Amino acid sequence: MDDRTILTLIRHGETPANLEGVWHGSTDTPLTDRGVQQALRVAKHVAERHAEAAALYASDLQRARETARAIAQTLSLPLRLDPALREYDLGAWEGKTYLELHQQHHLWHHMKRDPDYAPHGGESPRQVTQRFTDALRRIATQHPGERVLVVAHGGALAMALGALLDGDFGQWRRVMENCAVTELVIDPAPELLSFNVTEHLLGV
Repeated sequence: MDDRTILTLIRHGETPANLEGVWHGSTDTPLTDRGVQQALRVAKHVAERHAEAAALYASDLQRARETARAIAQTLSLPLRLDPALREYDLGAWEGKTYLELHQQHHLWHHMKRDPDYAPHGGESPRQVTQRFTDALRRIATQHPGERVLVVAHGGALAMALGALLDGDFGQWRRVMENCAVTELVIDPAPELLSFNVTEHLLGV
Protein backbone atom coordinates (compact mmCIF):
# COMPACT_ATOMS: atom_id res chain seq x y z
CA MET A 1 0.00 0.00 0.00
CA ASP A 2 1.29 3.46 -0.92
CA ASP A 3 1.67 5.52 2.26
CA ARG A 4 2.84 8.64 0.43
CA THR A 5 0.63 11.68 -0.04
CA ILE A 6 -0.94 11.52 -3.50
CA LEU A 7 -2.13 14.71 -5.15
CA THR A 8 -4.85 14.05 -7.71
CA LEU A 9 -4.61 17.06 -10.02
CA ILE A 10 -7.62 18.01 -12.13
CA ARG A 11 -7.78 20.74 -14.73
CA HIS A 12 -11.03 22.72 -14.85
CA GLY A 13 -13.69 22.11 -17.52
CA GLU A 14 -13.95 23.83 -20.87
CA THR A 15 -14.48 27.61 -20.98
CA PRO A 16 -15.36 30.02 -23.81
CA ALA A 17 -11.74 31.22 -23.70
CA ASN A 18 -10.54 27.66 -24.39
CA LEU A 19 -12.75 27.52 -27.47
CA GLU A 20 -11.63 30.94 -28.69
CA GLY A 21 -7.92 30.26 -28.11
CA VAL A 22 -7.46 33.28 -25.86
CA TRP A 23 -5.57 33.57 -22.58
CA HIS A 24 -7.70 34.00 -19.48
CA GLY A 25 -5.31 33.70 -16.57
CA SER A 26 -6.61 35.94 -13.81
CA THR A 27 -9.74 36.69 -15.89
CA ASP A 28 -12.72 35.03 -14.21
CA THR A 29 -14.46 32.85 -16.77
CA PRO A 30 -17.43 30.45 -16.42
CA LEU A 31 -17.64 26.95 -17.83
CA THR A 32 -19.37 26.23 -21.13
CA ASP A 33 -22.26 23.75 -21.16
CA ARG A 34 -19.74 21.15 -22.27
CA GLY A 35 -17.45 22.18 -19.42
CA VAL A 36 -20.28 21.56 -16.95
CA GLN A 37 -20.76 18.05 -18.40
CA GLN A 38 -17.01 17.43 -18.18
CA ALA A 39 -17.08 18.46 -14.53
CA LEU A 40 -19.89 15.98 -13.81
CA ARG A 41 -17.95 13.24 -15.60
CA VAL A 42 -14.71 13.87 -13.73
CA ALA A 43 -16.64 13.99 -10.45
CA LYS A 44 -18.09 10.54 -11.18
CA HIS A 45 -14.66 9.24 -12.23
CA VAL A 46 -12.98 10.48 -9.05
CA ALA A 47 -15.79 9.11 -6.88
CA GLU A 48 -15.41 5.67 -8.49
CA ARG A 49 -11.60 5.56 -8.41
CA HIS A 50 -10.65 7.66 -5.41
CA ALA A 51 -13.52 7.58 -2.93
CA GLU A 52 -10.91 7.58 -0.15
CA ALA A 53 -9.87 11.16 -0.97
CA ALA A 54 -9.41 13.09 2.26
CA ALA A 55 -9.66 16.68 1.02
CA LEU A 56 -10.54 18.84 -1.97
CA TYR A 57 -8.78 22.10 -2.87
CA ALA A 58 -9.40 24.42 -5.80
CA SER A 59 -8.42 27.74 -7.28
CA ASP A 60 -10.99 30.35 -6.34
CA LEU A 61 -11.52 31.37 -9.98
CA GLN A 62 -15.01 30.48 -11.24
CA ARG A 63 -14.03 27.84 -13.79
CA ALA A 64 -12.07 25.84 -11.21
CA ARG A 65 -14.60 26.51 -8.47
CA GLU A 66 -17.51 25.22 -10.58
CA THR A 67 -15.56 22.11 -11.57
CA ALA A 68 -14.59 21.44 -7.96
CA ARG A 69 -18.13 22.01 -6.71
CA ALA A 70 -19.36 19.08 -8.83
CA ILE A 71 -16.68 16.90 -7.22
CA ALA A 72 -17.48 18.19 -3.73
CA GLN A 73 -21.15 17.32 -4.12
CA THR A 74 -20.44 13.86 -5.52
CA LEU A 75 -17.91 12.93 -2.81
CA SER A 76 -19.55 14.91 0.02
CA LEU A 77 -16.25 16.68 0.64
CA PRO A 78 -15.94 20.29 1.81
CA LEU A 79 -14.40 22.54 -0.84
CA ARG A 80 -11.36 24.56 0.21
CA LEU A 81 -10.65 27.51 -2.09
CA ASP A 82 -7.02 28.61 -2.41
CA PRO A 83 -6.01 31.71 -4.43
CA ALA A 84 -2.45 30.33 -4.64
CA LEU A 85 -3.80 27.77 -7.14
CA ARG A 86 -4.83 30.46 -9.65
CA GLU A 87 -3.74 30.55 -13.27
CA TYR A 88 -0.75 32.52 -14.63
CA ASP A 89 -1.75 36.21 -14.63
CA LEU A 90 -0.57 37.92 -17.83
CA GLY A 91 -1.57 41.41 -16.76
CA ALA A 92 -2.20 43.66 -19.78
CA TRP A 93 -1.94 40.63 -22.09
CA GLU A 94 -5.00 38.93 -20.60
CA GLY A 95 -7.55 38.17 -23.33
CA LYS A 96 -5.01 38.02 -26.14
CA THR A 97 -4.98 34.97 -28.40
CA TYR A 98 -2.26 32.33 -28.11
CA LEU A 99 -1.25 33.30 -31.64
CA GLU A 100 -0.80 36.93 -30.61
CA LEU A 101 1.13 35.93 -27.50
CA HIS A 102 3.43 33.76 -29.59
CA GLN A 103 3.90 35.76 -32.77
CA GLN A 104 3.54 39.38 -31.64
CA HIS A 105 4.58 39.34 -28.00
CA HIS A 106 6.98 36.35 -28.06
CA LEU A 107 5.79 35.32 -24.59
CA TRP A 108 7.38 31.87 -24.57
CA HIS A 109 10.65 33.24 -25.90
CA HIS A 110 10.72 35.79 -23.08
CA MET A 111 9.81 33.12 -20.51
CA LYS A 112 12.70 30.92 -21.63
CA ARG A 113 15.19 33.75 -21.73
CA ASP A 114 14.23 35.44 -18.46
CA PRO A 115 12.25 33.66 -15.71
CA ASP A 116 11.63 37.03 -14.07
CA TYR A 117 10.04 38.57 -17.17
CA ALA A 118 6.52 39.78 -16.35
CA PRO A 119 4.00 41.28 -18.79
CA HIS A 120 2.67 44.69 -17.73
CA GLY A 121 0.89 44.18 -14.44
CA GLY A 122 1.22 40.40 -14.59
CA GLU A 123 3.35 37.69 -12.98
CA SER A 124 6.71 36.35 -14.00
CA PRO A 125 7.10 32.65 -14.77
CA ARG A 126 9.24 32.28 -11.66
CA GLN A 127 6.51 33.86 -9.50
CA VAL A 128 3.77 31.63 -10.90
CA THR A 129 5.83 28.47 -10.56
CA GLN A 130 6.93 29.32 -7.02
CA ARG A 131 3.41 30.24 -5.95
CA PHE A 132 1.88 27.09 -7.37
CA THR A 133 4.53 24.58 -6.30
CA ASP A 134 4.56 26.10 -2.80
CA ALA A 135 0.79 25.59 -2.67
CA LEU A 136 1.09 21.95 -3.74
CA ARG A 137 3.83 21.30 -1.18
CA ARG A 138 1.82 23.01 1.57
CA ILE A 139 -1.29 20.97 0.72
CA ALA A 140 0.70 17.72 0.64
CA THR A 141 2.30 18.52 4.02
CA GLN A 142 -1.12 19.11 5.57
CA HIS A 143 -2.33 15.64 4.50
CA PRO A 144 0.44 13.12 5.20
CA GLY A 145 -0.26 9.70 3.71
CA GLU A 146 -3.60 10.77 2.24
CA ARG A 147 -5.03 11.38 -1.22
CA VAL A 148 -5.93 14.99 -1.91
CA LEU A 149 -7.86 16.37 -4.90
CA VAL A 150 -6.64 19.65 -6.41
CA VAL A 151 -8.59 21.50 -9.13
CA ALA A 152 -6.60 24.12 -10.99
CA HIS A 153 -5.50 25.50 -14.38
CA GLY A 154 -3.65 24.23 -17.44
CA GLY A 155 -0.83 26.78 -17.64
CA ALA A 156 0.07 26.86 -13.96
CA LEU A 157 -0.17 23.07 -13.74
CA ALA A 158 2.13 22.65 -16.76
CA MET A 159 4.69 25.02 -15.28
CA ALA A 160 4.58 23.36 -11.86
CA LEU A 161 4.87 19.85 -13.29
CA GLY A 162 7.75 20.98 -15.52
CA ALA A 163 9.55 22.50 -12.55
CA LEU A 164 8.98 19.53 -10.24
CA LEU A 165 9.64 16.72 -12.71
CA ASP A 166 11.97 18.22 -15.34
CA GLY A 167 13.60 21.04 -13.42
CA ASP A 168 12.29 23.43 -16.10
CA PHE A 169 8.97 25.26 -15.93
CA GLY A 170 9.28 26.67 -19.44
CA GLN A 171 8.96 23.61 -21.66
CA TRP A 172 5.16 23.19 -21.48
CA ARG A 173 5.57 19.49 -22.23
CA ARG A 174 3.01 18.43 -19.66
CA VAL A 175 -0.18 20.27 -20.58
CA MET A 176 -3.39 18.69 -19.28
CA GLU A 177 -6.69 18.69 -21.16
CA ASN A 178 -9.90 20.07 -19.65
CA CYS A 179 -11.04 17.84 -16.76
CA ALA A 180 -8.12 15.46 -17.26
CA VAL A 181 -6.71 13.75 -14.16
CA THR A 182 -3.06 13.45 -13.14
CA GLU A 183 -1.63 11.80 -10.02
CA LEU A 184 1.48 13.32 -8.45
CA VAL A 185 3.63 12.42 -5.48
CA ILE A 186 5.93 15.21 -4.27
CA ASP A 187 7.82 13.57 -1.38
CA PRO A 188 10.27 11.95 -0.96
CA ALA A 189 10.87 12.80 -4.65
CA PRO A 190 8.48 14.15 -7.30
CA GLU A 191 6.92 11.31 -9.29
CA LEU A 192 4.03 11.03 -11.74
CA LEU A 193 1.77 8.05 -11.06
CA SER A 194 -0.49 8.90 -14.01
CA PHE A 195 -0.82 11.81 -16.42
CA ASN A 196 -3.64 13.44 -18.37
CA VAL A 197 -6.17 10.63 -17.95
CA THR A 198 -9.26 11.45 -20.03
CA GLU A 199 -11.07 8.12 -20.52
CA HIS A 200 -13.99 9.39 -18.42
CA LEU A 201 -14.65 12.16 -20.95
CA LEU A 202 -15.39 9.97 -23.95
CA GLY A 203 -18.52 11.15 -25.73
CA VAL A 204 -18.68 14.55 -24.01
